[in-house]
Amino acid sequence: MTRERRTIPLMRDTAAASNCPLAPPDTASVYARTLHRACLVLGGIQQLAQHLEVPEASLRGWMVGEQEPPKPVFLACVEVVLLHAAAPGRSN
Repeated sequence: MTRERRTIPLMRDTAAASNCPLAPPDTASVYARTLHRACLVLGGIQQLAQHLEVPEASLRGWMVGEQEPPKPVFLACVEVVLLHAAAPGRSN
C-alpha cells in the first residue's frame, strides 16, 4: 500500500499566494504547512500577522520552517483553516 501525500495546492495566480512564504520540502513541517494554509485563507502574511497579533518577521520564520511557532499561534492557525473548510459551500 502506498501512502498518499496530502499537500496544499499552490495558488500561484493570487496575490495571497505570492505573499505567503512556503517552506522548502525539507523544512515543511505540519506547523509550516498549517501557517501557510492560514495565510492563504486570510489573504496574506500581513493579514495573518494582524490576526495572530505577532510580528511579520517572526511569522515568516515560522512559515519557512526556521522554528516551530508557539503552540497558541499554531492552534489559532488550525482554527482558521478548520473554520474555512467548514464554511458553507466548501467541499473538502
